[in-house]
Amino acid sequence: MEEKIHEKTENIIIDLINVGAGGRLVIYKPENSAMDLAVEKRGDYKKSPISLKICVQDVLFKDKGFVRKDFDYAGNFYYVFAYFDLIKQDIEDVIWVVYSEDFSGLKETDLLRFSVNKEDIGQFLLNKFGK
Repeated sequence: MEEKIHEKTENIIIDLINVGAGGRLVIYKPENSAMDLAVEKRGDYKKSPISLKICVQDVLFKDKGFVRKDFDYAGNFYYVFAYFDLIKQDIEDVIWVVYSEDFSGLKETDLLRFSVNKEDIGQFLLNKFGK
């Protein structure tokens, strides 16, 4: 069941990125990688891709405590935390997108500054390639 929810969440995020970026990004699932998704700017393959690790449900919070174990802090990637609503079969409107280097020192009270409306994730990632 968890595997299906994870896959559905990945597919929803892929769709949201495509729509939000107006097709200007290429999203794929890398093989032989700990990352769930890789994102590249269409036509600009010289830059390294942005890698995403999708974390679903209560991976971040266990028993209302903040959990950081099992997360890697190195590399050029972001953690995407999303809650999947089983009844709606969709992710909640707010997701958290945290750069891996910011994650190591993150406190529960800091999460608000990493919240992104799910409809804006494509533009958020597109802006990362503009820097």
